[in-house]
Amino acid sequence: MDVRLLGPVEVTSVDRGVPLGPPQRRAVLAALAIDAGRPVSLRTLTERVWDDPPDRAADSLYAHIARLRQALTVTGLAIERRDGGYTLEVDPDRVDAFRFRRLAKQAQLRARDDVARARLLGEAMELWRGTPLTGIPGEWAARMRYAIEQQYVGALVTWAQAHLRLGHPDLVVTELTPLVPRHPLAEPLASMLMRGLCALGRGAEAVALYARLRGYLADHLGVEPGPELRALHLRILRAGGTDPAPRPARLLAQVTG
Repeated sequence: MDVRLLGPVEVTSVDRGVPLGPPQRRAVLAALAIDAGRPVSLRTLTERVWDDPPDRAADSLYAHIARLRQALTVTGLAIERRDGGYTLEVDPDRVDAFRFRRLAKQAQLRARDDVARARLLGEAMELWRGTPLTGIPGEWAARMRYAIEQQYVGALVTWAQAHLRLGHPDLVVTELTPLVPRHPLAEPLASMLMRGLCALGRGAEAVALYARLRGYLADHLGVEPGPELRALHLRILRAGGTDPAPRPARLLAQVTG
């Protein structure tokens, strides 16, 4: 049994999806799952589910929770009344967002080598199924979505750093090429892709990527890329489109800072 938040909000049991009902009911489940195993007050639940709570919002919550309890019966999950609120009684590691954070945190431990770091982050990245909390409306969902996506970008950068140090630029380029355009403001991610392209002798593509990023920033924010990315671009140009760094780990530390 798994609760999935890294994409559409879902509950799976024996690899089959459990019917959860309309988006608002899924929002109630997400609001509980994000604090799996801990009580969430009625006030907090209301604020997470509605930007502008309707009259009798508590009654609506009770109805959604009753329907969720019924739907979750086959999974062994339970929603319990506790400490003036409700708790989704589940091992947090069965919630993909929690498992993702655990794996990413383990990978950041300094004692781990790049092989272990890349493996852990690869496992974490496999949990990602798309935009977090897909289809869940409201400001709370938007804030959570942004926070989780930032964690994902950070994990991608660390994963790419590890694989570049291990001499696997092909993996980095394959993984990051479709992702960098989706996160145009994540300059460390673009840095990793530029580095991978240069390591494969595709410096012209790295320069073109920088030009696209620079154009996006100018058009949408009226700013230039940051100093680290500008410096990397200049080093690539001076090196004639090859990997300009004397030591990969040194440059990666400079770029991602």
